[in-house]
Amino acid sequence: MSIQLLKLMEDLKLRMSRMTGRVLHVVETATQAVVHNDMQLARVAMEADRLVDSEELDIERRAIDLLALHHPAAADLRFITRVIKVNGDFERIGDCAVNVAQRVPSISRQAVLGDGRDRREPIPDDLRRMSALVISNLRDTVNAFNLADTILAEKILAADDEIDAYYHQIVQDMLQMFEDKPHDAGRELALVMVAKNYERIGDHCTNVAEDIIYMSRGEVIRHGKIVARDSSSMMAG
Repeated sequence: MSIQLLKLMEDLKLRMSRMTGRVLHVVETATQAVVHNDMQLARVAMEADRLVDSEELDIERRAIDLLALHHPAAADLRFITRVIKVNGDFERIGDCAVNVAQRVPSISRQAVLGDGRDRREPIPDDLRRMSALVISNLRDTVNAFNLADTILAEKILAADDEIDAYYHQIVQDMLQMFEDKPHDAGRELALVMVAKNYERIGDHCTNVAEDIIYMSRGEVIRHGKIVARDSSSMMAG
């Protein structure tokens, strides 16, 4: 490998690491905005996603230029290909976090306590637990990608079923609340949309995990199962 290509590869790795870290920060900030009904944090999350969008375009351009101008081989080629594939998934995770942040005003409904004081209704416990699981899974996804860790990727795949279960339970709970208060369903609908965006983040994490496994071991994973093996992709290094 030429010194120039080595420097460009290290730069791409650094940019991708920085971008994935920013995506994690956006999701964490949006989640705190929902949990604490904090519009200022929601705005911080939405603004931070602008940097993610900009970096996603820059990384894609640099990765394509590396392929076109330097013709990398073996491990470098596989890494660049992986970057191009997962770059979009991380950017869309940021978009999902923005969607979560945008729902904060709709879920900030007031409730009256017995002493006449107002307080904001807390979010459902299942949504709180779901958000914590999604953040943990996203943190694992960032680490698995940066380290090319297939064992961690398998853990990410296994967690997706639990995320889906939380989503379906929250939808059922909100449907019941729709029936109880059909005239005041705006908050419940917003909570469903928040849960849906968390479920989508889980799906994007699954996509990244599947790509990590394919690029490292040549195994095509669908719905948690190996459906094909590509021996031409299974190289050391």
